[in-house]
Amino acid sequence: MMPNQQDDRSRRPGRTLPQAALPALLLLACLAGIVAVMAGLLAFLSPAAPTDDEAAAPQAELNAVNAGGSGAYLPPTVGPGGPGVPLTQAAPTAPPPSPAVKPVRPVTTSKKVRPIRIAIPDIGVSAPTMRLGLQRSGEIQVPPLNQRNLAGWYRHGPIPGELGPAVILGHVNNRSGAAVFSRLREIRRGQKILVTRSDGVVAEFTVDGVEQVSKNSFPTNRVYGNATEAGLRLITCGGVYNAKRHSYTDNIIVYATLSGTRAR
Repeated sequence: MMPNQQDDRSRRPGRTLPQAALPALLLLACLAGIVAVMAGLLAFLSPAAPTDDEAAAPQAELNAVNAGGSGAYLPPTVGPGGPGVPLTQAAPTAPPPSPAVKPVRPVTTSKKVRPIRIAIPDIGVSAPTMRLGLQRSGEIQVPPLNQRNLAGWYRHGPIPGELGPAVILGHVNNRSGAAVFSRLREIRRGQKILVTRSDGVVAEFTVDGVEQVSKNSFPTNRVYGNATEAGLRLITCGGVYNAKRHSYTDNIIVYATLSGTRAR
């Protein structure tokens, strides 16, 4: 065999590439490498597909924001209140909160009886009460703003201790500072409210729940609607103060049920 015979076989046309095709092949190989690198980079930077819980999280967060806004999610019941618990408005069709303790039978009284004092030991309230009627606009009157430690009972509703929801109002503050219901938003389910009446009966109410509501969507039926027990509603202002209108945007509402009576 001649020394160069093997080299001749290695250069047969079936095993060699045309010299002109080599640059094209190299170019294709470079392009393929670039595509592979770009695909890997995109896969690295792209977020992983969300799980069912992760996909639902943004919607849940959206539902929880602006609970008092139009079309937003509103909880089906009034919340319990208390430290660290946000006050939100319950859905328009939500009933008053369920009693925190077993209710007692309503007290039968004369129409001449009226509440004369309210005390809420847990938030430092101890104040006389006056009678309130209706303004010409049809809204309930409020106690005089210049008397900080004075609450008002709505005289066209039940007397505290009678069947139905009795209503007592008070200011949160005035120009001199904190007023009778300045700490009402701190109250929580299970705490006691004592209402002393002119007939010598002290009606004890237990708090069932608290909510903060927009004045534009006040839950009239939940506050004033018929009830099967003797109830109490405390109302004051809350939310943002509008200096031009001298008014707050919201109301704080406390719901309570008669849980006991005793002689003064």
